[in-house]
Amino acid sequence: MDALMSFALAFLQASVTSVVAAGVLLAVLAGVRRRWPGVASQRLVWLLAMAAAAGSFMLALWPAPATLRVLPSIEVSRPAVVDETADVAFAGADEGGLALEHTPAPRWLLGAAAVWLLCYGGGLALAVVRLRRGQVALKGLVTSALPLDARALALHPAFGNGAGKTPAVLESAAPISPMLAGLVQPVLLLPRHLRTFDPHQQRLIVAHELAHWQRRDHLWLHASLLLQTVFWFNPALKALAGGLSHAQELGCDRHVLAHRPVAARRDYAAALVAQLKVQQGANLGLAAPFGGSGAAALGERIRQLRLADLGGSTRLAGAGKAALGACCAAVVGAGLLLQPAFAWRAPALSVAASAAAEHAPAVLPAWQAPLARIKVNSRYGPRPAQPMAQARPFHHGVDLSARRGTALLAPADGIVAESTSLYQGQAKFGNVIVIDHGNGLRSMYAHLDQRAVSAGDAVTAGQPIGKTGNTGKTTGPHLHFEVSQDGQSIDPQRLIAALRQP
Repeated sequence: MDALMSFALAFLQASVTSVVAAGVLLAVLAGVRRRWPGVASQRLVWLLAMAAAAGSFMLALWPAPATLRVLPSIEVSRPAVVDETADVAFAGADEGGLALEHTPAPRWLLGAAAVWLLCYGGGLALAVVRLRRGQVALKGLVTSALPLDARALALHPAFGNGAGKTPAVLESAAPISPMLAGLVQPVLLLPRHLRTFDPHQQRLIVAHELAHWQRRDHLWLHASLLLQTVFWFNPALKALAGGLSHAQELGCDRHVLAHRPVAARRDYAAALVAQLKVQQGANLGLAAPFGGSGAAALGERIRQLRLADLGGSTRLAGAGKAALGACCAAVVGAGLLLQPAFAWRAPALSVAASAAAEHAPAVLPAWQAPLARIKVNSRYGPRPAQPMAQARPFHHGVDLSARRGTALLAPADGIVAESTSLYQGQAKFGNVIVIDHGNGLRSMYAHLDQRAVSAGDAVTAGQPIGKTGNTGKTTGPHLHFEVSQDGQSIDPQRLIAALRQP
């Protein structure tokens, strides 16, 4: 349950991060468009922004870069058991020797995370259903359409004297927009009412759709649809997807009119308006339709057609694209740095249970000290009460003063169980070595500078196994040393007499 709550919190955090990242990039692109209007037709710009928004979500869920995060961890744990006969409760655990290295998650945040996870699942199911319905409707149009063979294409006014290299062409009686349908082997779906247009306009419309096919725009539009389905909750990402679609339309406009006389632009604009009137919003959203998706998009395209170079002089140059790419990377990086990691541990024992375990009549072996010189900085047990804290923090080990590079010695024979920089999936302990000494006894050493052993190695008492350091979350070089018996922490001084010094 604790691990599930940690995931729910991380998922909520990732969702918020993606919304903020997409919103920031959308605002940046709005400013860029005011300076360089031609950016609206550059699909790479919008693809970068969408990839950055999706990447910020994935990085927020990825536990590996926890070492890069600058905010303190938020620890998720079940409420501690309180001893009714005492006035002290133990909650959580320390993070390698510091009194307050984590922030407990408030209950309202845990509840919000759980509710959001349920809402996301329901919203994703609805988004998938809508996507599936659109695919079924499009498949129905393709199935009912009439295929045009080579002879029919030669007689069709839109193809002039010859069709050239084209995908399969189908003709539908539905009042749809000309579009590419399909992903792997797209087909060109034309409405029958297209034959009522001026022949020159028909050729311009078909040339526009063939430009989509040549530029592989249908691949990016399907990827955009997938992202919009997964991130159905992100309105800024949906706006970026709309920008990508609009950029592809403008790019095809430029491609079609690049080598045609200026007079052809009037026919092209007239075809845009005529198609929009016929379609009346019948776009299925699964292909790149001629005529755009509304009057606003149509107005922008006609405005671009009036420009002498179709916006070419106001496009973003290579240096500008590199700067925008750096901006996207900065947004993703900031989203990674400025968010805490989530961790969980089992709750600590109550005072009575802890005292009972402490005085249990167990026969423990005698170990030697893990350092040649012993100076205890912080002992095992409750720490001093902190202002505004609901419970006194509990220290589950001892902190030994040690300069960086001091030799760490195995206190007893055993097998190395772990040698890692991500103990319990977290980087807060730095480099860690865990030794299994048998009979349920384990020892843990944190914040090491170097690890000289690997998991599975056999070690003997007094053998150098690493060097102390200052890795992870610490205030200075030291050794954090813990001992557990059958999974429960115990005071290391019960095994090492040198730790009992005053």
